[in-house]
Amino acid sequence: MILRLAWRSIWRKRWRTLITVASIGFGLAFTLFSNAMGEGIQNRIIEDVVRMQSGHLTCEHPSYRRAPAVDLYLRDVKGLRSKIDALPQVERTKPIVLGQGMARSARGAAGVSIMGVEPAGEQKTSLLARRIVAGRYLRRDDRGKVVIGAKLAERLRLRVGRKLVLMTNDAKGRLVQRLARVVGVFRTGSTEMDAHFIQMPLGYARRLFGLPSGAATQLGVILRRAEDQARVRAAIDRLVRGRPVKVYSWDEISSELAGYIRMKRGSNLVIQGLLLFLILFTIFNTILMSVLDRRREFAMLLALGAPAPMLQRQVFIETALIGLIGCAAGVLIGGGGALALQIWGLDLSAMYREGMEVSGFAVSLKIRAKVTPGLILSTTGLVFAATLVLSLIPMRRLGRLAVVDELR
Repeated sequence: MILRLAWRSIWRKRWRTLITVASIGFGLAFTLFSNAMGEGIQNRIIEDVVRMQSGHLTCEHPSYRRAPAVDLYLRDVKGLRSKIDALPQVERTKPIVLGQGMARSARGAAGVSIMGVEPAGEQKTSLLARRIVAGRYLRRDDRGKVVIGAKLAERLRLRVGRKLVLMTNDAKGRLVQRLARVVGVFRTGSTEMDAHFIQMPLGYARRLFGLPSGAATQLGVILRRAEDQARVRAAIDRLVRGRPVKVYSWDEISSELAGYIRMKRGSNLVIQGLLLFLILFTIFNTILMSVLDRRREFAMLLALGAPAPMLQRQVFIETALIGLIGCAAGVLIGGGGALALQIWGLDLSAMYREGMEVSGFAVSLKIRAKVTPGLILSTTGLVFAATLVLSLIPMRRLGRLAVVDELR
């Protein structure tokens, strides 16, 4: 009976109910959509960076992180790589030779970061390989070929087919120079990468830095799912126990990016908290006005012998019904919009023609949301529970209603 009364009561003032439902629905929809889009963008940034750099996990010499140098390299990369590749959560591994040097042309010189990679693997996963604006990306059989950033090419007056001299110190500390030819120019949108970054085939990088065959300064591990990072790290730690190898997570390698992600998540929580407060204030105001507007009705029922707890339960059920309708509408609108963004994505290349960077790293311009059952349940549950809690204040006022004064 109380449920039927509550259902009929909420539709007696149709516009007030619709306004409350709209407040809950659009507030929840916006919160769901912004949360899903924020998670999707942050995950996309992380994926782009780890696939272009050294992976979700990175194996290095124990002393390399304190003082990066090419003489601190991993020796048995092939054997370790085969064991890590056998783990079911691992998508692939990528040996990397990373060093510093000087690039010189007839028009000038510039300090550069040099990365030796396996071209076939990078073409499948790396954002840099998809941002070639002139020439082509590296091939496995390229000898003495490099790809360079667009700003570096402009500074050194280089174009595809031109030569440059790379000067660096090898693993034994000797000063070496090698002649290389530019086969491609990339533009990632990151000022730092486009102005100071050079990629070359792994074999050529080993010869440049005087490393033995099979050596690498880093062994990156790319996972099928980022959620498996802790489990895979523990498994790799067991594999390298007793060997001069240390395993790092991506946030330890890219601490600036990790700090940016933490800051963005914190600011999102603050914004969503303020938005939720405004939504709940509107809901509370509507529920309270509904009770105050019906004081004479409730006084009449109390005078006829209806117990106050029964009327309080009716108000509580009315609030629950409105909350359920509003939350259902919010999930349909916000969750549906976020799911559409997750499936089709949104291309921002027209807005950022020069590319976009975050903490010095280039990121993809096609953003996608990330919708998970946990996100929907937690956000919807929070809004619904808060709506029910707000109904307790009008219910308390109903219990203190002065029946005689209201009837008079």
